Order: sequence, then C-alpha cells, then structure tokens
Amino acid sequence: MKKITLQALVISTSILVAGLAVAGTLFNWHGYNVQTATAIEAKKSNETTTVSASTTTTNASASNTLQLSVKEVTNGVYRWINGSNAAADNPTLKVFKNANNVIKIQNPTDTKHELIIDTGADVLPSSDDIAAHGVGQLAFSPNMTGTFTYHCAYHPFTMKGIIQIVQAIPTVLH
Repeated sequence: MKKITLQALVISTSILVAGLAVAGTLFNWHGYNVQTATAIEAKKSNETTTVSASTTTTNASASNTLQLSVKEVTNGVYRWINGSNAAADNPTLKVFKNANNVIKIQNPTDTKHELIIDTGADVLPSSDDIAAHGVGQLAFSPNMTGTFTYHCAYHPFTMKGIIQIVQAIPTVLH
C-alpha cells in the first residue's frame, strides 16, 4: 500500500481548488454570478399564504425578491400564482440584470414542483424539487437583459410563464 505524503496532498488540493476557480469563472461568463437553490420541507398548514414582492436598489447593488405559490386549479392541474394578483395564473416575472434576484416559492399542494428558468445555457437556474407542502427558492444574478420562459419540471404544459430580465434603475442616495 502506497503512503500519500503531505506534499502530494497539498499539491492535489491546490490543483482541485484551481480547477474549481476556473470552472466558476467560466460559469460567470455564461450569465450567472450566483445560483443557489434550496428546498425546505414545511409543515402542512391550512392558513392563507400572503404573497408579496419587494425590490431594493442602491447605486452599488440591487436585490429583487419575488414570491410565487402553486395553485391547483382542477384535480392534477397546477398553475404558478403571485401575491400582487393571485387571480393571474402563470404571471410574467420581472427581475434585474446584475442584481441578486430571489424567487421564493410556496407549495401548498400534495405534489412536488420545480421551477426552472429557460435561459438557453448549459446549466439552467432551478429551484430543485420543492416537496409537497414545502417551500423553496431560486436565487440568481443574470448579467444580460432579455425575455425568457420559466416552467415546472413536472407540469411544463400548465405551469409556465415569461420572465423579463431588465436593467435595474439605480437609486440616488442623499
């Protein structure tokens, strides 16, 4: 059995870290500075969910938080809804270029869902699975403007919509 020396371990670790740095740089060039997605199982609740959107912009950075929920319109047919107009199914979402955009998702239904943004990139921004009666989120920071689509991985024909990436307007601080 061959022993691994400390020097070999340090060199191997350095090569791995350098490779991850290069991969992160290439990912950044393809339009996404940050992409995190989590899915957290929540307790089942019969309470009405309040859904809202908020935007904060400064001269140095911007952040945008949107909240979506899932609605079952008939048995087994689902739609995305938002809080500003819960009657509007599959709303058009507006997010900002070079901003920290977070889409928080509540799933009060009995089946899992996954929000995916169709950017055309090799790796699509995704919330990962959001468990039945769970919550999740999708965080991303696009570096381009444009109009794209979004959909649920499990219900792509009924849970789909448009997402607009627009230039953020900086706020002048006095």
